[in-house]
Amino acid sequence: MGLNPSEVINLIKTKWDEIHSNTNVFRYKIANEEKRFVNNKYYLQLNPNRGVKRRTPEQMENISQPFDKNKFNFCKVSKDEVMFHFKQDKGMILKLLSLFMNKIYSYHTVLINASPINKYHSLLCPFLEDCLPQIITKDSLMLAVKFMLMAENRDLRLGYNSLLAMASVNHLHFHIFIVENDLPVETVVSKCIPVKGPLYRFENTYPIPTFCFEIGSVGTKIDDVYKLLEYFLHKNIAHNMFLTRGNSVASNNEVLRILIWPRTSCLHIKQFDAFNIACCELSGWLPVYSKLKLCLLYFGIKIFIFFF
Repeated sequence: MGLNPSEVINLIKTKWDEIHSNTNVFRYKIANEEKRFVNNKYYLQLNPNRGVKRRTPEQMENISQPFDKNKFNFCKVSKDEVMFHFKQDKGMILKLLSLFMNKIYSYHTVLINASPINKYHSLLCPFLEDCLPQIITKDSLMLAVKFMLMAENRDLRLGYNSLLAMASVNHLHFHIFIVENDLPVETVVSKCIPVKGPLYRFENTYPIPTFCFEIGSVGTKIDDVYKLLEYFLHKNIAHNMFLTRGNSVASNNEVLRILIWPRTSCLHIKQFDAFNIACCELSGWLPVYSKLKLCLLYFGIKIFIFFF
């Protein structure tokens, strides 16, 4: 069955709601979490359950660590966690596949995240049955870009954490987020400095050094994005990535922004009670797991903005 672009978000929401209401595969239920905004910019969200009920992350040793079938991976999840399978048809059309199909060719899968950050938090798993490690390939990057362009909805975001950059499962996946609020990385325009071709960097007034690509349509710019990611891989540099719609630097048009952050490797196991910085936090969306830390972070950011 073909799926038109405008139907993607509705399909994700419908399937997620069904699983959330009718099964027990979520580690906790998502209710009305407290939210705060700092200067109408930074988005803080309280989710105490994720801090204590999520699956224990694994220790990662290298950003090029091979896939290990004996460790947790997404081939082991319950069938109730599967929202849908699909393959890319011509153009921007998704072809939905039966959940009970004969697995005779590569396909992509959308799963719930059993420990969601927010409502509709899901996982896009390219070529699920191929058992690829958490290393972006050119094909998976192309799929992520097409998925974003096809959806035609500003609420949709995709996130990626490499190994040693807070990825907790070594099986290729992107995080799917549906968030109604604008995020800081989507509106930085005047402070984008050209680097080369379609690559920009954010001026130092943004709290974290950020690379930014603008994508109007699928084309040669994907090669430029992948070259940067490939460089990080060859140099063993951990990195995070966030795909979102935002304001164009060069025009008044809305474009797809691909934000990339190289970072120091995190060699320790992700701690539940720590402030773990990954793709969401780098975008200006800060999930917090205790009421005390929510208040401390809220006033801490206010003080930072006041002085800097």
